[in-house]
Amino acid sequence: MNHATPEKAAAKRSAKLIDTTKCVGCRSCQVACKSWNGLPGEKTELPTGPRGMQNPAALSASTFSILQSSEVEDPRAPGGLRLVFTKRGCMHCEEPACAAACPVTAMHKTPEGPVVYDDAKCVGCRYCMWACPFGVPTAEWSSLAPKIRKCTGCHDRLETPASVERNGVLLTSEELTRYAAAQAVPACVKSCPAGALSYGDRDAMLAEAHRRIAESPGKYVAHVYGEKEAGGTDTLYLASVPFGELGLPDVGLKSYPAPSRIALGAVPPAVLGVGAVLGGAYALSQRRTAVAREETAPAQAERKTLPRTAPATVQSLRPKQDATPAPAAHAEPHVEFEPLARPLWTPVNLLLAGVMGLGAMSFAARFALGLGRTTSLSDTHAWGLWIVFDLIWIAIAAGAFASAGLIYCLRRTDLYSVGRTAVLLGLLSYSFVTVTLVADLGLPWHAWQLAFNAPSHSAMFEVSWCVGLYVTVLMLEFLPVPLERWGLVRWTELWRRYAPWYVAGVLTLFVYLVSRSVLYAGAAAALFSGLAYAFRARPGVRPEPIMLAIAAVTLSTMHQSSLGSLFLLMPDKLAAQWWSPVMPISFFLSSISAGTALLILVELWIARAWNRQVRPAQLAAIGRIAFAALFVALAFRLGDLAFRGLIGSAFTGPKGGLFTAEVVVGGLVPLLLLAIRKVRETPWLLGVAAFLSCAGVVLHRVDVVLLGMQLRGIAPAFVPQAYAPSFVEWSISAGVIAAAIFLFGLGVRLLPVLPKEGAARS
Repeated sequence: MNHATPEKAAAKRSAKLIDTTKCVGCRSCQVACKSWNGLPGEKTELPTGPRGMQNPAALSASTFSILQSSEVEDPRAPGGLRLVFTKRGCMHCEEPACAAACPVTAMHKTPEGPVVYDDAKCVGCRYCMWACPFGVPTAEWSSLAPKIRKCTGCHDRLETPASVERNGVLLTSEELTRYAAAQAVPACVKSCPAGALSYGDRDAMLAEAHRRIAESPGKYVAHVYGEKEAGGTDTLYLASVPFGELGLPDVGLKSYPAPSRIALGAVPPAVLGVGAVLGGAYALSQRRTAVAREETAPAQAERKTLPRTAPATVQSLRPKQDATPAPAAHAEPHVEFEPLARPLWTPVNLLLAGVMGLGAMSFAARFALGLGRTTSLSDTHAWGLWIVFDLIWIAIAAGAFASAGLIYCLRRTDLYSVGRTAVLLGLLSYSFVTVTLVADLGLPWHAWQLAFNAPSHSAMFEVSWCVGLYVTVLMLEFLPVPLERWGLVRWTELWRRYAPWYVAGVLTLFVYLVSRSVLYAGAAAALFSGLAYAFRARPGVRPEPIMLAIAAVTLSTMHQSSLGSLFLLMPDKLAAQWWSPVMPISFFLSSISAGTALLILVELWIARAWNRQVRPAQLAAIGRIAFAALFVALAFRLGDLAFRGLIGSAFTGPKGGLFTAEVVVGGLVPLLLLAIRKVRETPWLLGVAAFLSCAGVVLHRVDVVLLGMQLRGIAPAFVPQAYAPSFVEWSISAGVIAAAIFLFGLGVRLLPVLPKEGAARS
């Protein structure tokens, strides 16, 4: 991926220098900002925070700039305290996290310096709000189409016009230069009567700041806030007291987009690597199968030439295992599927229908009344229950890609009978994740912008495309089931012929979208087209959907890990137990353990709900896989904490109890249970272990989005808003869960998804 950031494109960039020692608190900057941007006033309230009579209390969709008042100790002042005024607004970072988060480049850095917002592109994901370390972007919660609002640095004032008329006379070039110097500055700078605000080339502003510090060493703290904070900002501060006393956060010196840039830069080569490994594994298994067939061919030929009434001595010379020739290792097991013969409108399904109806009404209310009136989301909690819900559902739906990889790529044909169940669950899960995502987006009708904008390193962009393409792969994986049900032989042949080439096209498109590199896209086209040709359907050979399996595993690996990349922009908000530069790998590994554990729970649920067979041997095999996946995920996570020196502190402090519950109850306990063969072979005990394993991943996602967050609130970040999901949020979530369960039951009744029952029943 080309990571040349537009933030570094211009050699020179303007910046604003704010000298808090000169500010007299007149608020003319605040008034000028309101006037220039046409913003309404806000109701004056008695503040409850530590900022005295400051109004408004914080930035909002109606206030882009505020004058913050801070009481600081000063023995020379009356009462030992004095007020220091600090203008707060957007910092216009050199490498803005908000722009790095945006999947459609609605938030972007201009060559002149300001970070601006294009509401015509915005999809309303609000990722920029949580990515910003300074708590600046806000949303129009009262609007039916809530846009993001923030200071634009008066970018619309900064362009010098080619010509200006006064009284019908064009200004001369000299007059135009003076006009630009006087007018082409932010409104707040233009209005400041005390000279507390200066504006110009960033290097010149830094030089001026250091000159003032050097000339008055006792007047200023020997530091320019913004020179290196968060990788550098285009809003710079001078102060006479430590900046923390003025509410300016300690955000570190590193660029916030740097970790996500590294993670997302690894996506294109990872797609190529995963695809090559899976294709190679399948080719190797085919070769081993062919060798095994050649080795057994003479014995089979000899058996065919023997007379039917061969003497006992001859019969005794035959190897016992040859009496019934084993199927080739690559062959599909002889498993027949059938629709479930059960009535649809049971009491449980009637209840599910009622919950679905309530969810549908809440979904309609969300768009009729808007996000602000139907949810508890706020500028502090821009993400809530629906994001938690999506992360959980995508994680536990990982059984779909895990089963595809196990059955076809790793040749675990003993698990073939659970493949259709896993794919149907995955298809329903991802489809309804899309429903909740539409409910959560502020401007979902702008989603088409994802096809026409190419952010350099947005995890949200990668996840959006990856999930969307994966849903089409899931559809193709499941398509043979209805084709088989209705005997559509011609369509089945078309599916066998063209599905592999569709996969090659999809993976090539994905690589190009996330890299914008013709070289990477060409490599992807060559690799996956080569695999599609090598594994094409041949006459007389039963085809296997290996290319669909490769696509399922590859795309799932990418988006499961990139869901972790979403939070790489939030090291200042997410507690250290959960934030890590290797979060993408941790998310991917934990999804495999959750997905395989859910397969066990679903198989047990099917057996219990519809009085079907429990297949202990198959469940035990999945249990062994779940054990291995959980062991790797837990070892990786604890190893990462140990490497970063946090293994001791992770279990203590205000978040230590949550982390302990997640790791011990949802990790170590099920790991110990799954390690015991007797537990794996006892269905109800295996179910307990699988439930705890799933619960651990569920708690992890809840912790990452909500419970593990340390939110300061919107700037000046001293009164964070509380969050508790609203009735509409709960009912829509419950409605889509009910719909997924109901449609799964409908699907297995109409289509041959479940294997035919045997004679034995346990």
